[in-house]
Amino acid sequence: MLRKSTLLCSYGGLQTLSPHCPLVRPEQPTYRRQSRRFAHVHGPASDGVKGPEDDLSWPISPSFTPYDLLRLERNAPYSKKRFYQLVKIYHPDGGCNGHPLCKDLPESVRLQRYRLLVAAHELLSNPTKRSEYDKFGRGWFQREELFGTQGPAAKSAMDAYYSRRRQVDPTIFRNASWEDWEQYHGQGNGKYQKQQQSTGASHETFASLFVLLAIFGGVAQAVSIGKYSSFVDERVKQVNRECSRFLEGRRHQTVTELESVDERVQHFLKRRDPSGYGLKEEEEETYRRHLGGSGHNIEPYHGDR
Repeated sequence: MLRKSTLLCSYGGLQTLSPHCPLVRPEQPTYRRQSRRFAHVHGPASDGVKGPEDDLSWPISPSFTPYDLLRLERNAPYSKKRFYQLVKIYHPDGGCNGHPLCKDLPESVRLQRYRLLVAAHELLSNPTKRSEYDKFGRGWFQREELFGTQGPAAKSAMDAYYSRRRQVDPTIFRNASWEDWEQYHGQGNGKYQKQQQSTGASHETFASLFVLLAIFGGVAQAVSIGKYSSFVDERVKQVNRECSRFLEGRRHQTVTELESVDERVQHFLKRRDPSGYGLKEEEEETYRRHLGGSGHNIEPYHGDR
């Protein structure tokens, strides 16, 4: 009987069958109550104190950067919160609605500030443009449509700033040439700067030496050309004098030795072709007639001798 009551007690729903069976209540599943937390606004509305992120005033410096305009740290991720807040104030179609930051501004100044906001947003929201601006200062002061006449002065200041930043490259991943490696290894002890100064001086010296050599070469070339032209003129005059003396001697010899015209003609023909070779058919008879009595035998040419 006891075993039977025990078995009956083991089936939880039949407690009334045995008085010895203790009252066993079935376990009820427990549910945790989930609660949602909602965002609460703390700041000007609650305590009346404004933080740096709530300051929407325009930068005072004329050479402000996009980071100054949007109150963003250089290493911080970009956030559009301040951009949206300022666009609501300076948007030309939104209307100022008596806001203290724009109620006294002319429409042209307000429009210019809106354009600067859009340019700063486009620059900092694009990772590629932001990286180029951080490394080289490009994309901000170079835009003359935004800064007008203030652009060149601010641009020169930013170029000087970024040129100082680019003098020493702290990372090893940007070493592409042997000069970059020398700069990387010598950036700790100033070795690279000394080498750069000596290299610059040597380059200037080489350029000066090259200019001097070019000048000396030009002067020497001009002198040699002048001497050569003088030599050519003198040589021509000498040849002319020799030719004149030779012709004068021939003329004098002909006049003194050959008195008659026939002797002169005979002398000329002998000098022209004393052997009679190579004469034309019409010339053979003339040569025989004039040279026949002087003992010259003129035979026609019949091949090689």
